[in-house]
Amino acid sequence: MKKLLSLAAILAVVPAVSYAQYDNIYGNGGVHTAMYASEAEAVAEGNQIMEQLNAKQSHELVFDLRTPHKKLVHDSVKIYDSEVEVNQVEDTSGNMMYQGFVNVEYRFSRFD
Repeated sequence: MKKLLSLAAILAVVPAVSYAQYDNIYGNGGVHTAMYASEAEAVAEGNQIMEQLNAKQSHELVFDLRTPHKKLVHDSVKIYDSEVEVNQVEDTSGNMMYQGFVNVEYRFSRFD
């Protein structure tokens, strides 16, 4: 009897799973670097982070880019474009500091 109930429960769930839909979503986000005294250092750090992001597998990018963790279709995250930008910030003593930002455009799928 237990086996029959288990089989009935599985068969009841199968139609719901087969009708699941996927949404393709475009995201835009990125990663900030530390603060540096020169713009060249901020750009170099940003380039290094950009190379690391481009080398990661899809399932690893989930932890670096903004994606819905619960409904995400794993292995669907793909980077389409990335560039390094630099922001100038004045610190408390009046010195200019530079912070790199890796701007990333990506796409992923999620369950509907």
